[in-house]
Amino acid sequence: MNPVVTVLATQRLTQLVTEDELTRPFREGVNRWAGNAAEFSFKDRVATLVMCPACMSVWSGAGILLASRFRVGRVLVRVLAASGAALIVNAGIKRVER
Repeated sequence: MNPVVTVLATQRLTQLVTEDELTRPFREGVNRWAGNAAEFSFKDRVATLVMCPACMSVWSGAGILLASRFRVGRVLVRVLAASGAALIVNAGIKRVER
């Protein structure tokens, strides 16, 4: 798998889980489930994982590398990479328009 595709797909999957509006209900559900869990408990760690881009990127990268071993996974990886690239281009256009 092309390293650039891997990086773009990892970045996009990480952003999808930790920041996008589409997955906000999932993040809110995890936070409700974790509630007032003790610091460093399993629930606290899961809640941190879905809110922390640096933390999630490790697992996203692992998932991307695993998915790229399968035909349908390679398609998904390319879709995520294309989406990530499109967002980067869009951010560049917005910056130039300012």
